[in-house]
Amino acid sequence: MLTFEYPYLFLGLLLFILCAFTCKHKMSAIYMPHFLSMPLHVKSHRLQTILKWLGISMLFTALASPVIQSKEEQLRLSHSILLLLDVSESMHKELFDRTSMKSKFVLSKQLAASFIEKRKMDNIGVIIFGDFAYVATPLTYDFESASMIVQNLEEGIAGTKTAMYDALFLATRLLQKNSAKEKVVVLLTDGFNTTGNVPLEAALRALESEKIKVYAIGIGREGEFDEGVLSLLAQKSGGAFFKANSAKTLEEIYTKIDAMEQSLQSASGKYRYQYLYMYPLLAAFLALLGYGKLAFRQNICN
Repeated sequence: MLTFEYPYLFLGLLLFILCAFTCKHKMSAIYMPHFLSMPLHVKSHRLQTILKWLGISMLFTALASPVIQSKEEQLRLSHSILLLLDVSESMHKELFDRTSMKSKFVLSKQLAASFIEKRKMDNIGVIIFGDFAYVATPLTYDFESASMIVQNLEEGIAGTKTAMYDALFLATRLLQKNSAKEKVVVLLTDGFNTTGNVPLEAALRALESEKIKVYAIGIGREGEFDEGVLSLLAQKSGGAFFKANSAKTLEEIYTKIDAMEQSLQSASGKYRYQYLYMYPLLAAFLALLGYGKLAFRQNICN
């Protein structure tokens, strides 16, 4: 953005213009001592007038110090969030919300996508797990792409079982070298860990070593998910455990997590200044030089 450091100096230009039309000239000739005091009468000439006023205007512009001010955004990474979504067979079996006729799988991915879109300032990624766990989208600031990937997840994409501990361990590997101030995992499942190569103790140690906070969501009716393990994960990591037995409850849980993890990332404004006074100063010099040359030639000829 172009601004002036001393814009009030343009008042001097206005006074100069006012004086040009109202003040009486005390001298009708200009005397140059280096030319044997020969009188040089400056006659009116359109180009001379343009050059004179251009030079004066550029001088005042240079004095006002034009500057381009730009703001450098210094992003400080504060949150890295991984969503761990259960895509096992049980997530597709029955309707979770009979009003909208949607399964747990459909509702969970829709609400997860909505959650991602709200976290525009965060580094966010998605891990899905069934028979195995894999990264659906790595940690990224491209929340639009991450949201689209979640919305396009299909049934049976990772098998029928639940490798929940593998997903947690994979999350710790992704966040291991991450410099975020807060590392968060949002785990959603409707069952028990039924497969995988990582024991619960190893997953817990990895979460603790990386200081990762876990928000665990058990979706479904009482007894359908491993409440003991989910509450343990939340307790050990400093997170929270939630139960979602309806679409409305699940939506409220995501809203709570969003409120609890308000992004601390801020773009601290560091202003950069590019000074431009040399350009109007150069223009003033050239314009007044041209004006003086024309005036000198005209008076010599006369």
